[in-house]
Amino acid sequence: MTAQKSEKSQVPIDAQIIEEMLRSMGITSWEPRVVNQIMELMHRYTSEVLREAQVYSEYSSKSVVDVDDVRIAVRAVCANSFTTPPTREVLAHLAQVRNAVPLRAISGRVGLRLPPEEFTLTQPGWQVRLPTKRKASEQTPEVDQPKSNTVIKKPCLTDNKPTEMSVDTDGSNKVSFSLKPINPK
Repeated sequence: MTAQKSEKSQVPIDAQIIEEMLRSMGITSWEPRVVNQIMELMHRYTSEVLREAQVYSEYSSKSVVDVDDVRIAVRAVCANSFTTPPTREVLAHLAQVRNAVPLRAISGRVGLRLPPEEFTLTQPGWQVRLPTKRKASEQTPEVDQPKSNTVIKKPCLTDNKPTEMSVDTDGSNKVSFSLKPINPK
């Protein structure tokens, strides 16, 4: 009995009150963190209300916060912090409007339904950045390079499969490799 009494005396009085409130509501077991979270909410809410009440008191040129300031602050904090759920009629109306739009028909295909190929990220794409500038001693003379913003498509081999390589010549120095095999001619 004394161990239980000493254990209870170590618990803050606010926590004891919250535990008693939980018991009075019919809650018999809870995690210890629940009491801590309720205490934190209680202290945060109370301090916010008192700060608001102090602002209202200062605005009305009073030296002391009175009951009217606290009432106004409680209304203001409740209006900004807590939201009331919509009424049952509003929810019923929203559900009726939403349910008036029919669902799309399910296609008769069998198997996994995926979006069209152009909207999937299943195809690998590779981009290689080339060095942007070389020193004058390392530069080689360019031969037959197009000067406009063109894309050169060259066939190349990857894994012994013919694919297509694109080189963008607009100065961005990007090379793209498509791993889709092209049909050999």
